[in-house]
Amino acid sequence: MSKLKLNAGGLSSLVIARDKEQTILKQYIEFSQHTVITAPRRYGKTTLVNKVLEDLKDDYLIVKVDIFEATNIKELCELYINAVYKSIGIANFLHSIKESIFTLLDNFKLQYQQDGIKLGYEISKEQDENKLLEKTFNFANKFATLFGKTMIVFFDEFGDTLKFGEEFLKKLRAYMQTHNSIVYLFAGSQASVMNNIFLNNNSAFFNFASLFNLGLLDTLQTKEFLDNFSINNKTFDKQSIDKLEITTKFHPFYLIKTLQEAYILALLDNKDIIDEQYIIKAIKKILDDNNAYFESLWQKINNKKYKGTIFKTLSHSKDLKLLDINSSYKSQLLKELKDEGLLTKDLKFTDPFISLWLNNWKIIDEI
Repeated sequence: MSKLKLNAGGLSSLVIARDKEQTILKQYIEFSQHTVITAPRRYGKTTLVNKVLEDLKDDYLIVKVDIFEATNIKELCELYINAVYKSIGIANFLHSIKESIFTLLDNFKLQYQQDGIKLGYEISKEQDENKLLEKTFNFANKFATLFGKTMIVFFDEFGDTLKFGEEFLKKLRAYMQTHNSIVYLFAGSQASVMNNIFLNNNSAFFNFASLFNLGLLDTLQTKEFLDNFSINNKTFDKQSIDKLEITTKFHPFYLIKTLQEAYILALLDNKDIIDEQYIIKAIKKILDDNNAYFESLWQKINNKKYKGTIFKTLSHSKDLKLLDINSSYKSQLLKELKDEGLLTKDLKFTDPFISLWLNNWKIIDEI
């Protein structure tokens, strides 16, 4: 029996209440539609994509690249080349060919497999950065064609490509638009950055991919899941599930983290039923553990006149019209908060726990 990975940091084996999103993403891939997945941090973008790719691994070559890991273009190319070879079971390709390309070639008897090894070997010797970039990105398409399979390339934190400059993005678009054997998935946490890349008509990637935005978990699906969910035979009662809904808003990260902490508390008390009080204690622990993060976030918000006032007013569910602030300046500050990923377009908190923290946690016991 496989071990349950109840990890709130992105490695969870649980994908809760994302059936519709999985269906949509799989259909886009079947259509060979390049797709942009956007959501605030810790909304489960990577977990969702990984689940879909795991389901499709027998029919596609799966390539994953985290742009955040690359500090320069050469490193990005190396990450990409290694990821392409990992799709056929070769780990750390560039290291392996430095050890011995002949050993690799001997392990692959079929000619098309050997040709695939030679392609990467030739690219690895390229010294000119511009040529390396072009050869690397076109190599992925050649590789997929050679192996007779469509390749899915998942670029996580794609917004981070801006560190390489606009010319870099123009080159990528020029290469990618010719690739008929690859379906590209792009994920990013900063909606304003991703929108600027893919929706700005002056951007190289304008209209290159469909936008797919992840929100909070579906309420009915999540409650149905929790009604039938247990951890080592410990279950959650109705009141605890209601408290989870009200406090976490079924935010993917906070839901998983609260389930995890509540279970541990019940385990220590040797209780089989995880009730409302364990949820409250778990949330208070999470807020306490993350106090430094919330303080830092609040300091960042509150360093501009009236910005903190607006944010705190929303946390108390009060009407912004009551604030004596110039309307145009108020609109500007709201736009900043949305662009920074702190508010949704309908002025809801993307992080529900910042609201609990701003209200000094008392609200947890009251709601």
